[in-house]
Amino acid sequence: MTTGLWAAPPARALDITASGDAVDLTPHLTHAPGQGLDLAVMLARFRAGGFSAGLALDSLSTNYAPEAWAGVELTNTSLDDGRPPDPFAITLHLPLVSEVDIYLIRDSGLTETLLTYSIFAPFDPAQHAATRLRTVEFYVAPGERVTLLAHVKYGPFQTLRMALQSPLGVAEQTVRDTAGLTAFYAASLAALAFFLAFYVALRDWISLLYAALFLTGLAFIAFMDGLLFRLLYPERPEVQSAVGFFLLYALSGAGFLLAGHGLASAGRSRLARLCRGLAGVSAVGFLLALASPGTYAALLAEGLLAISLVAIPFGTGAWRQKQGRTHATALWLSLATVAALVPVVVLVAAGWAREAVPLMGAIRIVYLTMLVATITNFAAHVILIRRDHARAVAAQMQALEAEAQTAQELLETERAYSRARDLARHRQRQLATASHDLKQPLASLRMTFDSLGERLEPDLRARLGEAFDYIEGLSGEYLRDAAPQEDGDVAPPPPEAEDQTEPYALGLILQTVQQMFQQDAISKGLRLDLVNSSAPVQVPPLVLMRIASNLVSNAVNHTDRGRVLIGARRRGARVELWVCDTGPGMSADQIATFRQEGQKGADSQGHGLGLAVCFAQAEAHGLGLTPVSRPGHGTVFRLTIPVVSAPADPAIGGSAP
Repeated sequence: MTTGLWAAPPARALDITASGDAVDLTPHLTHAPGQGLDLAVMLARFRAGGFSAGLALDSLSTNYAPEAWAGVELTNTSLDDGRPPDPFAITLHLPLVSEVDIYLIRDSGLTETLLTYSIFAPFDPAQHAATRLRTVEFYVAPGERVTLLAHVKYGPFQTLRMALQSPLGVAEQTVRDTAGLTAFYAASLAALAFFLAFYVALRDWISLLYAALFLTGLAFIAFMDGLLFRLLYPERPEVQSAVGFFLLYALSGAGFLLAGHGLASAGRSRLARLCRGLAGVSAVGFLLALASPGTYAALLAEGLLAISLVAIPFGTGAWRQKQGRTHATALWLSLATVAALVPVVVLVAAGWAREAVPLMGAIRIVYLTMLVATITNFAAHVILIRRDHARAVAAQMQALEAEAQTAQELLETERAYSRARDLARHRQRQLATASHDLKQPLASLRMTFDSLGERLEPDLRARLGEAFDYIEGLSGEYLRDAAPQEDGDVAPPPPEAEDQTEPYALGLILQTVQQMFQQDAISKGLRLDLVNSSAPVQVPPLVLMRIASNLVSNAVNHTDRGRVLIGARRRGARVELWVCDTGPGMSADQIATFRQEGQKGADSQGHGLGLAVCFAQAEAHGLGLTPVSRPGHGTVFRLTIPVVSAPADPAIGGSAP
């Protein structure tokens, strides 16, 4: 690979003055290759006209930085008015140069070394003016003629720009360059924050990969400007080469990862794997560069970078297809951006080739142009995609609102149906409970009627019998219809408020219940004993009657021999109504089961409502109903009832079986 350095035809001597204006020495330089030659040999060659205006360097002949010499003669044409000699300094634009030595040779033969720079030496602030190298100050007297010779070991860029300035001019130029650098890096970092903000908002890796790509590119520009060397490792020049190759290969690797992510999002797995494989090649290339840094490693990195720049648009296009349809606005904006970017790159490259634009300035312009173009296209596409998404969400919300309205109407209908069903079941339960409560009194009345039947006329006895049969059949039908279904039953609503009951003696309830079931007990050969009580209570009598009658009915029905006892015991401000029997008894599990409506024993002829009614009524009126039973040892039910007052009650007594 041959690189040509373009320069205008040189003048044998360049006239300079102490005006303070910068003098561009680049067009006046003559060049000659000179690897391993000393200053005396090259000075003689220069004065003999052995240097030429152009220079061709073969950077592929060896894996080593090419060397060359450049020279120019200067004559101070200022008027000699007896003032001290004028001070001068030379500044150089040499991106990534390896070594530079600049010599000043006077006609007297005196040689001065103005600059000895090496990338492998610690950072020396005195040798730098912003991003440029600078020499020490030197003096050229009016009318004096001097020769400048520069020995350069180039890096990846074989370009040399030299200027002659006064020390004050160097300081002013340094301030301007520093301000420009600050603006460039501030603008670049602000633009990179855009990608990070998109990543935080969208959680899409494409924006984070873009940020990594451009951040790596910015770091590489900072490396070429010498800022990383100055700020991060000024005393570690030996890492310069490793850092440079790392950033160069990282730049291509980030590009391949970006392209691979975009292709993978569109389902192009084969191309995505290829891009990720090339990212791996970039990593391997960096390891090879550590082992053998030089021209070959740089060429490999530059080739991978070029391929990655071609792959990125394909990956980005695939990602756009994954996001949704390509909008005409975004498409035209992309084409306009590319149409504007290409001329910028061409003009910058042409300007640099003609030495009209400094190399680093050209690189910064291209970087900012690409960064702004990418941000513009990325933002436009994402905004349009989000706009479509917002429209879709709005349409979906309208559909959901309509569906919610329909669901609300169905819910109200279902609630109305549930209320009607619950009310019907409650009324059905009330009718079944009433039928259950009437069943036993009807049975007792039927037995009494049978005992008196011989005294009645046959026609009357027949009509009364039919009436009893009809009532018993009707109550049994209500009980069957009200039996709980497989889908369960609903909980009954709270009991209706009842009028305040006047106090009455508990014994009235006990005596009535004994009379109701006395004949049943006698028919089964049982004793139905009563321990009476005059304790005053205020619980609604119908409630106590229903509980006591159901308990006694169950005791008589399930006891085959022995007796059933009805009685009461005083417990301070409360009285306990006891119903005891000598029947088969129940286990705790059986008691828990029979407390539920519709649950009954295998040999029971009832409807499973007796105990359920007792517990429901006791709970609804704040009464405590406690069963105590063991299989084979009978059962005791204790109903705890508050008393109105506590007068002496000698009638309360008795014992449980």
